[in-house]
Amino acid sequence: MEGEVYAVYQKEKENLLRSFNTMPGRISLTIGLWTTSQTLGYVSLAGQFIDSEWKVRRRMLNFMMVSSPHSENALSEAISLSLSDWSMKDKLFTITLDNECSSHDIYSANLRDHLSNKNSLMLKGQLFVVRCYAHILNAVAQDVIASVHGVVYNIRESIKFIKASSAREEKFAEIALQLEIPSTRTLCLDVTTQWNTTYLMLLAALDYKQAFTALETCDDSYNEAPSSEDWRKVEAACNYLKLLYDSAHSIMAAANPTANIFFHEAWKLQLELANGTGHEDPTFRSIAKDMHERFDKYWKDCSLVLAVAVVMDPRFKMKLVEFSYTKIYGAEAAKHVKVVNDAVHELYEEYVAHPLPLTPAYVEQGEGGNNGAANANSSQGSPASAGDGLLDFDMYLSEIQSSQPSKPELEQYLDESLTPRTQEFDILNWWKLNRVKFPTLSRMACDILAIPMSMVSSGSSIFTAGTGSRMLDDYRSSLRPETVEALVCAKDWLQYSTKAEGS
Repeated sequence: MEGEVYAVYQKEKENLLRSFNTMPGRISLTIGLWTTSQTLGYVSLAGQFIDSEWKVRRRMLNFMMVSSPHSENALSEAISLSLSDWSMKDKLFTITLDNECSSHDIYSANLRDHLSNKNSLMLKGQLFVVRCYAHILNAVAQDVIASVHGVVYNIRESIKFIKASSAREEKFAEIALQLEIPSTRTLCLDVTTQWNTTYLMLLAALDYKQAFTALETCDDSYNEAPSSEDWRKVEAACNYLKLLYDSAHSIMAAANPTANIFFHEAWKLQLELANGTGHEDPTFRSIAKDMHERFDKYWKDCSLVLAVAVVMDPRFKMKLVEFSYTKIYGAEAAKHVKVVNDAVHELYEEYVAHPLPLTPAYVEQGEGGNNGAANANSSQGSPASAGDGLLDFDMYLSEIQSSQPSKPELEQYLDESLTPRTQEFDILNWWKLNRVKFPTLSRMACDILAIPMSMVSSGSSIFTAGTGSRMLDDYRSSLRPETVEALVCAKDWLQYSTKAEGS
């Protein structure tokens, strides 16, 4: 059985290696820590990249046992081994860490320093370590829920009490009808590991706060009704949990969550929480202050990579950075905008100075693009200059055009008008179509847009990310580390092979 697993693993690995050879840009990694029932440590490494068809792909690379995954050097060594295994030491762009990895500043700094000694990191590693956006949303949400844990417990117990019998449910519904409560929400218990369900539970309960009080008055066996002060806490908690909930859903709704979309969510959240710290109500102010303290750290760590990504969106370029930073930083905005502008220009110069070798597929696409432009011109008929008597004019145009220095791609891109914002806009397709016009800048955009700003972006997992250590099941825990890696990786690769064959 193990032999068959290894055979499939090796075959699929060779297929993946071939696809990496046609990859036009660099690769970004996501790093996760796992444990087993024997408390052994594993590190999962997945690579995210944009392929030759300009589609975002994520593939498992390695699933390695590491004796001390939380030590300063163990994770760095695991990443170095993985890059060497896949012959991609010169293609590493960024790494995204889960909450357990990224919670220690010194740990992240050591990781950057260690890998920068062995790999040439772009922009001196300023964009290198990225914290998972879903993890920070969940961490902030859990903080909010913990700050009102007493009333959350009361509401949870109250709903259990009401749903314990149909008679109580009918009684509660009758009270709500008498009080003319207009809510269409249904009382429901939460799943404690999914903060979105706790938010929805509190939101529904808030609509029925008068009914809970009335129930306590008419039923001696019920004494869990929250006080008016408790309800104020729930109102404040729901007010701020809504920001997190809406942000998570915006990410989930994106058909293709490229790195540029995360700036929109993060800057609005940073602004709302900063404003909340000045709320006139002390309950609201207290919750906002705690939330902002945690999120502000994420913003300081990741705002540069978020901003650089949105600059690569032709609908916004530097303009959204300027607009949002004015709102966030006020009089200090220009200083922060300059940091982003300088980073974009410095990164572009690195791509000009140290380009990756063009892959055959990329060259072929580029040639196709040029031929396409030539065909488009030829379809307009013979040039009018052939016999219109303006030969001197043509010579004049040639002289002034050759005497004018051509703009660098980046300046040309930034100076052009913004692309209209449409719901159907496909940023990767835009860069694919403009790769001939912006050959160097498109390579830079390719790498930036592929950065996994969140390790999860769909399904209920976006509301549970970072809430606890991931655990291998007992069966996999009992296997040899090499077999575990083969099983985990082959399963990931096969599902994509199957999709490719079916498409």
